[in-house]
Amino acid sequence: MRFHFEVRERPYDLLACIALALVLVALVLFVPDSLARQILGLVFVLFLPGYAATAALFPESDQIDGIERVALSFGLSIAIVPLIGLALNFTPFGIRLDPILASVSGFIIAASLVGWYRRVRLPTDERFAIVVDVQMDWKGMPLVDKLLTVGIAVMLIASVVVLAWAITTPRVGETFTQLALLGPDGMATDYPRNLTVGEDGRVLLTVKSFEHEPVNYTIVIVLTNVTDYNFTVDQHIVDWNSTNELSPYSAIAQNFSLEHLEYYNRTFDFNVTEEGTWKLQFLLFVEGQPVTQEAYREVHLWLVVTP
Repeated sequence: MRFHFEVRERPYDLLACIALALVLVALVLFVPDSLARQILGLVFVLFLPGYAATAALFPESDQIDGIERVALSFGLSIAIVPLIGLALNFTPFGIRLDPILASVSGFIIAASLVGWYRRVRLPTDERFAIVVDVQMDWKGMPLVDKLLTVGIAVMLIASVVVLAWAITTPRVGETFTQLALLGPDGMATDYPRNLTVGEDGRVLLTVKSFEHEPVNYTIVIVLTNVTDYNFTVDQHIVDWNSTNELSPYSAIAQNFSLEHLEYYNRTFDFNVTEEGTWKLQFLLFVEGQPVTQEAYREVHLWLVVTP
């Protein structure tokens, strides 16, 4: 039995690199949670950039052999993708999914086009070619060789199955919720620590869920000068669009829900009705947790309020 396959006259391998990059972009945009995206994403990061770069650098068939070309494809990919990420870190785009996807896709397409151009300029017999030539004579093959061939085939299939299982099986890491209090400009500076009675202050509250499932929360905002939870929750909810008047020990609350990795960002404007040294507390509770217990997460800001 013999199987022979050869790609030489047309650089269909480079066309496949471009097509796979575009397919991954479409999957990320329209089917972000699909198995195909996860599998293609590994190929996209670990193989395609290096393969396209190798094709551009070595368009001739006798410059490097097939094993060296595959090794370079993996090695260059591991080098190229972090360098692209490092370059993005110094741009306004930052290291985020969309800029990385666009940059790596652009590199793959550009390198593939350069490799295509350099390869088609060569005589056909000098171009790099993908040649698959499998010839197997089961009748004349010794028993040991037959067993080894079957064993290798089984191991390859098992490796693919294990890889697919590892990709598709969800691994739930540590579960927690992030709660932070920032200044008016969204930085951990310039907090309104010194106010007069009735003077407006502003802080930014941000909550992010890493709970790996939808969670219902309650945020309680209260002004105290002690460390315990001796307060009553007002019936009024937090007004994120106007200034909230805060009286000591009278809390306001708001319910909200977050999916895994979802943010809840709000600007909180307030003033204080009484002078003194007050502790402005932001207490985060999960669904079913009484507000009389210690909060799941807590941040606070000490205020000095003068007449």
